[in-house]
Amino acid sequence: MSEKHPILYEPTTAITDYIIFILGMIFGWFTIQIPDSQFHQLWGTAFFFVAMGGLLGGTIHGFGPRLTEVQQTIIWRSTLIFIATTGLLLAMSVAIIFVTGKGENALYLTAAVLLIMYYIRMRDQDSFRSAVTFYLPLMGISLFGFLVAFFHYGLTGALSVSIGLLVCLAGSGVQVMKISIHEKFNHNDLFHVIQMFGMFLMYRGGMDMPPF
Repeated sequence: MSEKHPILYEPTTAITDYIIFILGMIFGWFTIQIPDSQFHQLWGTAFFFVAMGGLLGGTIHGFGPRLTEVQQTIIWRSTLIFIATTGLLLAMSVAIIFVTGKGENALYLTAAVLLIMYYIRMRDQDSFRSAVTFYLPLMGISLFGFLVAFFHYGLTGALSVSIGLLVCLAGSGVQVMKISIHEKFNHNDLFHVIQMFGMFLMYRGGMDMPPF
């Protein structure tokens, strides 16, 4: 394959995205195996959505120039929806620790409304920055909730999750500031590696959480 038409156009970014896909599927599968726990069902589903975001992101970075404009738009917007939904699932997971009964119904309704609002906005603003402005506040809410769960309720798994969230937030900062360590290992690649570490901490912490 020539340099003009490589197998993967951004190989490192695509490969690290695909690794995130594999890790997300594995972490999600083991997490949802914990029975009778809405928390673990939501937490595991969040990993599945991270995985799908990685799969689609890797496809864009690896094969983007070969795709038609319509295909690129569909994949890109689907990726943004997976990112936004991941943020909602993270926030819902920690919220389920604190709410019961009618509060749970209100939680799911609120999440559905927020996702619809994001989808409507995305039709006019489908940039990655737009997704980040929706996703980061939800991660902040999740971090606050897990810190409360650790310090107030003594849930040790919540500490590992909190550290994992901080690691992922640091990775987002690296991506936004476009910090890279080599010309063939750019800010996206570094972000993906940091995200993998954060995902592992979040997975381990989630597995240590009791059923809710």
